[in-house]
Amino acid sequence: MIFRGFGVWVDERDISMDSDYKKELQSVLKQKTVSLPQVFIKGKYIGGADVIKSMFEVGELAKILDGFPKRQPGWTCRGCGDARFVPCWNCSGSRKVFDEDEESIKRCLECNENGLIRCPDCCP
Repeated sequence: MIFRGFGVWVDERDISMDSDYKKELQSVLKQKTVSLPQVFIKGKYIGGADVIKSMFEVGELAKILDGFPKRQPGWTCRGCGDARFVPCWNCSGSRKVFDEDEESIKRCLECNENGLIRCPDCCP
């Protein structure tokens, strides 16, 4: 909510929507168990909710976010409704595709374990 208040564009990565995000976070933090949220700004690890709240309260966060691209107030992605994911275009979210060469059904390689891809409109 703090970042929404600033109106800045946030690339939120929901680990419940894609297990690769969880693996990436565990790898970066070098921890098997991670608490959420964890915040990175321009690729630099900042910290969790307590750190962000503290930075906000003393005005430090506002200085860091000054000059960041802003979202229009009330803007919602028309592609995904701000869910950041859409059903895979290759398999329609089924996670299965027909391999014509082998005449068999295979796992779609375009999507995640939920049959989803990142929204191309808001998460390029």
